[in-house]
Amino acid sequence: MFLKIYLTGHVFFSIIHIMNIDLLLVDVQNDFCSPEGTLYVPNAENDCKAIAHFIYKNMDKIDTIHMTLDTHPFYHIAHPIFWKDANGNHPPVYTQITSKDFANGIYQPVDPSLNERVRDYLFKLESRSRYNLIIWPPHCLLATWGACINKEVYDAVHEWETKKPGRSLNFVLKAMNPLTEHYSAIQAEVPDPADPNTRTNFMLIDKIKGKSLYVAGEALSHCVSNTIKDMCTYISASQITLLTDCTSNVAGFEQIGKEFFDSYTSKGMKSALSTDLI
Repeated sequence: MFLKIYLTGHVFFSIIHIMNIDLLLVDVQNDFCSPEGTLYVPNAENDCKAIAHFIYKNMDKIDTIHMTLDTHPFYHIAHPIFWKDANGNHPPVYTQITSKDFANGIYQPVDPSLNERVRDYLFKLESRSRYNLIIWPPHCLLATWGACINKEVYDAVHEWETKKPGRSLNFVLKAMNPLTEHYSAIQAEVPDPADPNTRTNFMLIDKIKGKSLYVAGEALSHCVSNTIKDMCTYISASQITLLTDCTSNVAGFEQIGKEFFDSYTSKGMKSALSTDLI
């Protein structure tokens, strides 16, 4: 958007650039946001109510809505079915598997042909110093209820699309590769050179460059924080506003969420509430 300022006797093209406003919704899916979900994030159902309220309140000011969707196959490196112990049992959910565990034979892939791939994966994952491999409950499985969008958020987004025909939600799918975790919407934790969908998502980066970006969704400790961290390699943290009453942490990882928030607000990231007007 540009604004022309006219003065009597002269025409001055005082070009003022007004940033477009985008909203990025991260993984607002039933498995995270419903108490019946397999990987429920405590308070996420209230986050979704707040997100919907924010969209309704700022309906005319939001130019674009991007929505990431965690989209897993059942057979996945972070699900129990992928692994077995020395007795052939799958690991319990929330088990952490380290490269040392693998080297000592505590856990091995069910498919032994993947041993070399897994060894390399665990080493690279740990070298990034973000997370060890965590075995999650199978969640957001493709084409299941758990992978679907929270209804209150969907209804608000649908109203936003309906109010101005031509506006369309931009879906960003992630995590379909069974051999890597994909918390961030920008890239997988360990990109697979053979799979472009795990490498840097420059299409999304290009869409948000130069925008004022509001961010909400689940979970702050994982997919929200890592998406913002990776985005800030390409855009300034000062372009981002985190809606703090529209995101929560995976239980037990609250400190990671706090450390992220403190670190990135010091880099210029702003914060707001769903009740605030843009």
